[in-house]
Amino acid sequence: MIGIGMFSWFSYDLPINERLKLIKDAGFDAASLWWDGDEKYEQPDMTRKIGLQIDNIHIPFKEPNRLWLDGIEGDDYQNMVISCIKDCKIHNISTAVIHLTSFKENVTVTDIGLKRVGKIIDVAEKNQIKLAFENITTLEHLNAVFNNFSSSNIGFCWDSGHENWNHPDQDCLALYGNKLFAVHINDNYGDGDAHVLPYDGTVNWKEKMQKLKGCKDIDFFTLEVDFYRKHPKCFKLYDKLSAKKYLDLAYSRANKLLNLL
Repeated sequence: MIGIGMFSWFSYDLPINERLKLIKDAGFDAASLWWDGDEKYEQPDMTRKIGLQIDNIHIPFKEPNRLWLDGIEGDDYQNMVISCIKDCKIHNISTAVIHLTSFKENVTVTDIGLKRVGKIIDVAEKNQIKLAFENITTLEHLNAVFNNFSSSNIGFCWDSGHENWNHPDQDCLALYGNKLFAVHINDNYGDGDAHVLPYDGTVNWKEKMQKLKGCKDIDFFTLEVDFYRKHPKCFKLYDKLSAKKYLDLAYSRANKLLNLL
């Protein structure tokens, strides 16, 4: 039976241990961890001691376009990703989610970028860590990676909101559902990365959940939601809710979606 996960950052500015405890108390089975900051190495033990499983870590994505460009900054980004993969091995975390590009300007697929991705995949294979590549703005880079590498350690992280915003006419679950490793469930209005709760935006959830039925099984149905975004509708939806009430609402929306499976 699929578990329900929650991203560890959900807008409320609370210490990580308090956020994790609130996630557990709301009924969630797992957390997805943002792998950055001074406390990142403490998070896995915190999470497990509270009684949550770890769905995955999210690798930081400051300027991921550098991965595709010649120069030392691209090498630095590659090495940062490799370091995160090795951290997964040390902390017994099975999966890392990675962005291949930024949301800003597009960058073309390059040989040097594919070479760096190949090095990253080699490290993932040696450490037996799964890499879940996320749909961001276009699908060009995802296609390039999946067409050039056939490792069983690479797969797909479906972000429902990114699809609704950036490529609503391209069916990611049909394209990559057989490679599914993780999901980022969130909603928006088709005009920005709002990350509101399911049913508060314009995603056709009945259609998407029917498509998810035919995809590779995953362990956790994980929400990646928050409301400190620049979209004018976001904050007003939840600004009067306590963290507990927000998580209770998030958990009920996740269950509503799972009832469609």
